[in-house]
Amino acid sequence: MTPLIFLPGMMCDARLFAPQLAALSGEREIIVPPLGGADNIARLAEQVLMLAPEQFALAGLSMGGIVAMEVIRQAPERVARLALMDTNPLAESAAVKAMREP
Repeated sequence: MTPLIFLPGMMCDARLFAPQLAALSGEREIIVPPLGGADNIARLAEQVLMLAPEQFALAGLSMGGIVAMEVIRQAPERVARLALMDTNPLAESAAVKAMREP
């Protein structure tokens, strides 16, 4: 069965997907890579791809969805299936950037 990678939202980790991990881990390999240590989405996607198997399904929530879209841009042939949850395909607006600054 195709391995599944979950990408959590900002400031979240694998605990976010605990029910899914419990329900699905007996059926397939599940990976929840850390999303941190990079200063841009492209680099986060590169880190995911370095950890990912050759073919995988991908599910991204919020910022994880943004990273998932970048994974698809960088290596579409590696992603067998994609689920985007509560995410935004648009660039961050100046107003949102200003709210994040503090």
